[in-house]
Amino acid sequence: TVSVLYWRGGPMQPGDTAPDANQTAPFGNSPKRAPIDDAARVAYLGDPAQTSYCSNVFISSMYTWWNFVPVVLLNQFKLISNIYFGLNVVIALIPGVSPITPITAVLPLIIVLGTAMYMEGTEDYQRHKADQKNNSAPVYILEGREWVKKKSTDVKVGDLLRVEKSHQQHSLKADVLIISSSDDDGQVYVETSQLDGETSVKFKKAVRETQILQTIDDFIDKKGKLKVVMDDPVKDLYKWQGSARWILPDGTESAPFNLNVENTIWRSSSIRRTDWMVGLVLYTGKETKMGLNMEHKPRTVNTLDTRLNVAVLALFILQNIIMIILCAQSASFAVDHKSDWYIETWLKASPYETFFLNYLTWFILLSFMIPISLFVTVRFCLRIQIKLMDMDQEMMVWMLGVGEEGAAGWVGCKPKTSYKNLELSNVKYIFSDKTGTLTENKMTYVGGAVPSGNGNTWVGGGLEAPSLDPLAGFHITHPNQLLTTDPDTPARNKLMAVIVLCNTVVPVQDEEDPTVFTYEGTSPDEVALVTAAKQHGVVMTKRTTRSITISANGKEATFNILAVLDFSSNRKMMSIVLQTPQGELILLTKGADSHEGLGRGMFERIDACTNDDAIPAEFTATEEAGDAEAVRLLKELWTKAPIGVDTPSPIHQQHVELCTTTLQGYGRKGWRTLVFGWRQVDCTWFNTWKASFESIRTATMALKGPHRDHRKEELEDAAKLSMERELTMGGLVAYEDMLQDEVPETIKFFLDADVAVWMLTGDKLETAIEIAKSCNLAKAGGLLFEAHLAKAAGSPSLARREEPEVAAKNLLQELKDLVAANPPNEVTLATDETTLSYFLNDKNQDSFLEVSKKLRSAVCARLTPKMKGTIVKACMNMQEMNGTVLAIGDGGNDVTMINEAHVGIGIIGIEGRAAELASDYAIPRFRHLKRLLTIHGKFSRYRTAMCVGYSFYKNLVLSLCQVYFAIFSGYSAMTLFDSWLLAVINTVFTGAPPFFMGCFEKDLHEEPLLHPVTGPVLYKQQRDENLYMNAKSAAMWVGTAVLHSVFVFWFWYPTMQQDDLDQDDGRTSDLATHGAAIITGVILVTIAKAVAHIRHHTCLQFGSIVFSYSFYFCFIAVYGSIAMFCFPFSVCETQFYGITAYLFGSSKFYLYCFFIGLAVPYITDVAGLYVQRQWYPTYLDVVQWNEFYPGHEEWPICCCAPTPELDPDCMKEVTSQSDVVQDPGAPRTANEDRQQPDADEQEWTRGCSLTQSVSNVSIGSSKGSVRRKASQQQPASTPPALFEMDSTVTRCPLRSPHATLRELYGEPFINKTPPPSIAPPLVQATTSRPTFAL
Repeated sequence: TVSVLYWRGGPMQPGDTAPDANQTAPFGNSPKRAPIDDAARVAYLGDPAQTSYCSNVFISSMYTWWNFVPVVLLNQFKLISNIYFGLNVVIALIPGVSPITPITAVLPLIIVLGTAMYMEGTEDYQRHKADQKNNSAPVYILEGREWVKKKSTDVKVGDLLRVEKSHQQHSLKADVLIISSSDDDGQVYVETSQLDGETSVKFKKAVRETQILQTIDDFIDKKGKLKVVMDDPVKDLYKWQGSARWILPDGTESAPFNLNVENTIWRSSSIRRTDWMVGLVLYTGKETKMGLNMEHKPRTVNTLDTRLNVAVLALFILQNIIMIILCAQSASFAVDHKSDWYIETWLKASPYETFFLNYLTWFILLSFMIPISLFVTVRFCLRIQIKLMDMDQEMMVWMLGVGEEGAAGWVGCKPKTSYKNLELSNVKYIFSDKTGTLTENKMTYVGGAVPSGNGNTWVGGGLEAPSLDPLAGFHITHPNQLLTTDPDTPARNKLMAVIVLCNTVVPVQDEEDPTVFTYEGTSPDEVALVTAAKQHGVVMTKRTTRSITISANGKEATFNILAVLDFSSNRKMMSIVLQTPQGELILLTKGADSHEGLGRGMFERIDACTNDDAIPAEFTATEEAGDAEAVRLLKELWTKAPIGVDTPSPIHQQHVELCTTTLQGYGRKGWRTLVFGWRQVDCTWFNTWKASFESIRTATMALKGPHRDHRKEELEDAAKLSMERELTMGGLVAYEDMLQDEVPETIKFFLDADVAVWMLTGDKLETAIEIAKSCNLAKAGGLLFEAHLAKAAGSPSLARREEPEVAAKNLLQELKDLVAANPPNEVTLATDETTLSYFLNDKNQDSFLEVSKKLRSAVCARLTPKMKGTIVKACMNMQEMNGTVLAIGDGGNDVTMINEAHVGIGIIGIEGRAAELASDYAIPRFRHLKRLLTIHGKFSRYRTAMCVGYSFYKNLVLSLCQVYFAIFSGYSAMTLFDSWLLAVINTVFTGAPPFFMGCFEKDLHEEPLLHPVTGPVLYKQQRDENLYMNAKSAAMWVGTAVLHSVFVFWFWYPTMQQDDLDQDDGRTSDLATHGAAIITGVILVTIAKAVAHIRHHTCLQFGSIVFSYSFYFCFIAVYGSIAMFCFPFSVCETQFYGITAYLFGSSKFYLYCFFIGLAVPYITDVAGLYVQRQWYPTYLDVVQWNEFYPGHEEWPICCCAPTPELDPDCMKEVTSQSDVVQDPGAPRTANEDRQQPDADEQEWTRGCSLTQSVSNVSIGSSKGSVRRKASQQQPASTPPALFEMDSTVTRCPLRSPHATLRELYGEPFINKTPPPSIAPPLVQATTSRPTFAL
């Protein structure tokens, strides 16, 4: 958006007329706006009665008191499991069908639905409380002749709100247009952290036409006389356009004046460093920006839901197979025994009727195969799991600007969803931003260069001596000399001027020392450059929306701002038009040296010798409805007279080449760069350009169609480029962004785990490659393939390339050949957006995605936010892609790819909270991604799998016992168990163990999962083998359930058959007695299995086991004591009366309990585990053995225990002299990077006493370049980089059946000292940290 300020004196150019003070633009009146549609949205100053829009009641809650129950029930019955159990309840209510008391079938469903309603209700209650607090916040509205304090719900469109500095604890409660403020220029400082997360202060301003309204009398006099026409409500925080006009006394309207987003403040923003501000309400309630962006995210389908549905479906099919068999047998039994006198009453029905009725009955009895409490239990477990993520102290850092008013505080992981916990353990692709994600996003100025003489030489920024700063020793006698058009002005003056003036930084004066200034801004690189200018003696001391004041050598100078052309991703540049103290108009521009978007970068704007001054052809065609007028105005603007007034001669091609060489050198060092340009602007031309630009902006309001906003931005950018041309080189600067801690180790960990890591950045390709090398993304000694169309065609400009599709196809074929000729995960791809756009078109996409599966990593440079999302989406649609796609970023430009990925991770950084708010999980640093995936992702998978598997297991044991009993009851669906015991066995008796296993169970300690040797292997194994959730695991649970049910039922069957459970009083047992004994065995064996499989023993785990045992026996003791007259028969059956005492008096019952509760689970499970671990061990078994028995040197028996140890005798070279071109000392060229390896790039093989030496090798190509770095000679005794091996060595079979982890790296890693606390020493004594005893 262009912020146009007003002329403030100074000499005019010859022939110009000084503007009138009452004019509304620097040079003449604003252009008249096109006719406004009568249906357009309008607001009248201080007169809400003339309009009627939605109320300002802000509602974030999902339910009301009257729709809560029906809506929640409707959502619950969208789940297939609840539909199943609802059908089960309906059948149970049919008279004569249900074998159990109907209420016992209804009660479990009521418990499940009640729990779900409780969870939904408590969450929504918190939303209601927040809404109530929000809607009752005080606001000050102009009524009559005073500012009246009211609730925010009373605000209407058209009201005038007054906000004072003392009100900043209450953020704005509506979207407003700034009418006036305490600042003379109408300037307002705004903080929007509650809206977009950015804590930096932003400029907002009132237009000059309304800033004159200062007093209540002024507002009353103009009440209803200002008509504001605006856009309809949209979500985008940075897009808004409107116009306003005064209603004259005769009823006519004045010429309109334009409004833009710089004149507005959105709801939830707060004013800073401004005494007061008056605003006109534009949008209220759900139509505000905050309301439109507060949508409830729909629950997405996740892996767990899919697998649970598959499991339920499989059990439903198994259940129906069993039921059909049993019903067929029951019909056959009825036919065969119809003549038996003692049962003929019950066998009178026809076989078909018998089949149907028994099917309904068996449907109820075997419904216990599917655990009704499972889905609620899993939901609770997932919530506990994300709570553990939130409380993990190892993922907490001490950060500034996270508390109120920018205070410091502890920041940890912030999970936004629990449904994607399992996806964290299944990641196959990581798409990462660079700046702020892999780096600190804390820029440091490191140097620069300026043209000298006629442009043949450069001063400063030498590659061999980067300390040669062109600003070193900078001195001027007066800041007026900083920016002039005098050809004798030193070049570094221009560079300093662009650095300190071409930005959006705001200076903040220290309250205690007025001579000290700090700077705030949305761009860290701008803050770094302005800070560097201050260190060199040029200080920005004041900035308003109309001027910038700088100080140097004790003197000040003020530069008036005429226009600001903000940065856009299309142009990749930012410009400002200033009036110098001498009255000259100068355009300052900074941006990327080159890119493939609109304008093609600074070099194309500087090199005026080309014919690139014509409007880009793609913006002249009418693409969207209503843009014909805007395109016509755009053509006229580009065809008008050139800018030129005494413009210095443009630099020649040699100058550009020297600049390019310098930039490439900076890029190889991993530095980021900006190119600066300037030119003098003719006063008349600026007036013409400004009028045309406003006309184009006005015309774009008529745009329609789905791509209206995008098209509007394109047209405005094309208009801005008409000003940003014929520039003179001002110089270039380099600034460094350091890597975050442990980034190389984290990326190497994931690469070793066979996770493909792609770095998506907007930086230059050279810079991205160097960062990739420093963070282990590009493997030292590996293959780096550069796919760059501009290099492929031998031309620096995209516009001059010939047949780019052919070149892209050839590059893709070279990449495929290279990948095919090397082992998997050896090649790293480096490319840019232009090349990727051809790789991802309809012709090449399938081939590119196929070869992408075999890439180790990729570096993609010069990408726009849209292209980042396109790459992620294409990868997600890849065929046979078994794994999760994860995207991680820290800024608003990463939101697109975060939303596209299966799992989105936001970095809590200094670029605002846009990425954090859009993410599924937010973490403070990139290194915490390793812990999030390997610890919390792994444990979430294991815990959930244990909870789900155990739940199905215990229900199968119960149901199969009922099936066995059917053999001896004529398949008649007679129930073996008491109805009330069946009703609560899942939710009460055996519900606690799976819940606590799903919350706190672990199969390993944390250290082996994080270790660089064992961690990658374990992560890869669990992902590739779908560990704990594959068919093998399911078969083991089912097989164990069948085996245990056989023991439970058939061990008691002889007692039931012979009825020898007699007491001394002569009483005999009945069916209820035997059913009670068998269900006791079911409970004992299932709980004992839980005890046998728990590895991580905690007080809660132990308590759940004790509770389950004790509560069951207490329950049956009380239940067996209830006589028939205590409760109505429909509520409580009475056949259990006295059974508990009868069983407790039998010694055979105690023997049965001992055998079933202790012997069966431990004999069967331990024996199976012994066989598996001794003869078929997995890598996980080896790690667990070393963890629990660190003192043992050998695996317990002679078996092929899988370890990552290599046999030296099997090592061999796979690279022959015929495969490579020897090039031991080739210098680096523009297309190939051959340099001697650093110390950290040396790689050594493991477990062998030999020395290897491989020469530098290079596989060259005319269109792409491949680079390989090799190691130097070094004895093998040097401690190896864990799990690394030379690129010329392949993996070989394990060399020893007795190999253990101790042989790999000395002492057991479990005995190593854990990493130190992350707490800063200076705050440990004063800052409390959250703790979690578990």
